[in-house]
Amino acid sequence: MKQGTIVFTLFLLVAMGAASQNARAANLTVNCDKKETINKAVKLLANTNPQGPNKITVSGGCNENLVIQSMDRLTLITGNGASITDSSSGSSAVVEIEDSHSVTVQGFIINGGGGGVTCGSASVCYLTGNTIQDGVGARVFVSGGSHAFLESNVIQNSGGRGLIESGGSQMFSSNDVFQGNAAEGAVLSASYFEASNSNFLNNGVGVLVCGSGVQLRGGTISGNLGDGMTLRASSSVAFFGQTITGNGGNGVHLEDGAFAGFVAANVTGNLSGLDVDCEPQFPITRFVDRTGGVTNCVESAATAAQR
Repeated sequence: MKQGTIVFTLFLLVAMGAASQNARAANLTVNCDKKETINKAVKLLANTNPQGPNKITVSGGCNENLVIQSMDRLTLITGNGASITDSSSGSSAVVEIEDSHSVTVQGFIINGGGGGVTCGSASVCYLTGNTIQDGVGARVFVSGGSHAFLESNVIQNSGGRGLIESGGSQMFSSNDVFQGNAAEGAVLSASYFEASNSNFLNNGVGVLVCGSGVQLRGGTISGNLGDGMTLRASSSVAFFGQTITGNGGNGVHLEDGAFAGFVAANVTGNLSGLDVDCEPQFPITRFVDRTGGVTNCVESAATAAQR
């Protein structure tokens, strides 16, 4: 075969491959005000191209509950604040994501349900710029070894908890607001959680940590009825620039072998009389004198000398 023919053949194969890739990508639009549904679009893509990439652009007010299962590289997006409202009378999550990777939900108002958005079965979920509110269950529930990335969401007004993370999952929160939830703003159990400039405001308790690793960078925990943060069951939390003030209980409460490292934090002005409260069940603190608040925590002379 001549060299020119070989080059042309290779070019043709590359072009065919690119065309095939483009053919597999789908961009659908759904207008719920015209009686269209997101569910119908999701089912179509699940049957024709579950590996994606796929994009569904939504407008209007949608009354439905979505199940996204075994789908990858799917984006649900709205440019005008479309809403998705529970139609199950509180028995199901509004958006359920299972066994799926790189699923993005962006720009929605998500109302009610037995849960707001769930991310389970080792899924990878991106929640960006949503308001997830009302309902009886957790507004965001991450479990089963899933990874969740939250950016600029408002998670509010649950009859229970704002966020539950459990089961070896990992979550990264940036510029989110967890507010007005009747129980905890966030419950972190057997998981890893990292937040940057996220706020926990006016909940029953700001954050409850059980057997988890947490890093908090910036942001505020304030106005919660009980403690700003409660640490239990050998949890480990590192504070880098957090402000914890004006909570009805303690700023930070430690028990059951929990560890708190106040690398940089302002923990003052909480209403129980103690800003950092060490219960006698083997709590551990480092650098607690840097908080500027009132405490009963005691560091050993040997620990203090290591600084």
